[in-house]
Amino acid sequence: MTKEQTWMKARCGRITASELGDLMSASGKIIDGCVSYIRSKRWERQHGYALGVSARTMEIGNENEPMIFEWMKANVGAGDVVYSKDPELGEIPFWVPEDAPYFGASPDAFTFDRKTIWEFKTLVGNDSTCFFMDKYTPMVEKKARVIKEHGPQILGLFISSPETDTVKLIKYAYQRDDIDLDVDSPLAPWRGLVFEFKRSDYQISIEEMRQRIELFDKMIDAPLDPSQFKVGEWSVRGGQLHQEVPMPAEKKKK
Repeated sequence: MTKEQTWMKARCGRITASELGDLMSASGKIIDGCVSYIRSKRWERQHGYALGVSARTMEIGNENEPMIFEWMKANVGAGDVVYSKDPELGEIPFWVPEDAPYFGASPDAFTFDRKTIWEFKTLVGNDSTCFFMDKYTPMVEKKARVIKEHGPQILGLFISSPETDTVKLIKYAYQRDDIDLDVDSPLAPWRGLVFEFKRSDYQISIEEMRQRIELFDKMIDAPLDPSQFKVGEWSVRGGQLHQEVPMPAEKKKK
């Protein structure tokens, strides 16, 4: 079995940090996207494999991960940072916390002591590239967008590794082979931005996400049509799913 196959087997059936956006909704309720995610994870747990997903955006991200690591070494410094897909590593890291065996995360890079995790994000769309690389857009505005796009995953990385106190995320504008005038080095300083997140700033959000993950784990295993989860408010009490359905409002007297 290859390293990639071993990694895929470890992920199979588990909720992962990169998927946590599929658990969320603006209202906090269970919506159609959440229901689809529950069904996909049920498939994995029942059949032992995940259905393939073809996405060029994901392919571009995977292709550029090694270059982002090289950019980091050239512009930020790597020190004792380990690249997760280093050929010398015996396996691709997939961290499963002891208190949540149904969850896991794969850091893109990390320090030996796990105090710091690095997450790599390749800018693909024109809007995102122009937004993040615009030198006049304030960093606080850019960080707010990072949180909007990747907040759930960042929380998941903290959950996966209790030792971690810092997550650093790099947004990287890759060299476009389809644009002849894109001749700046892939290691040019302007191509990357680093955003830092501290566990101490997100303690409440981390605990809320932990509860959300546990809730979805129970829903995945529950012998119920997942569409039922859109009705009422769901929680986990005493290790069991609990539903609260609001009472219908009294009809007005004529």
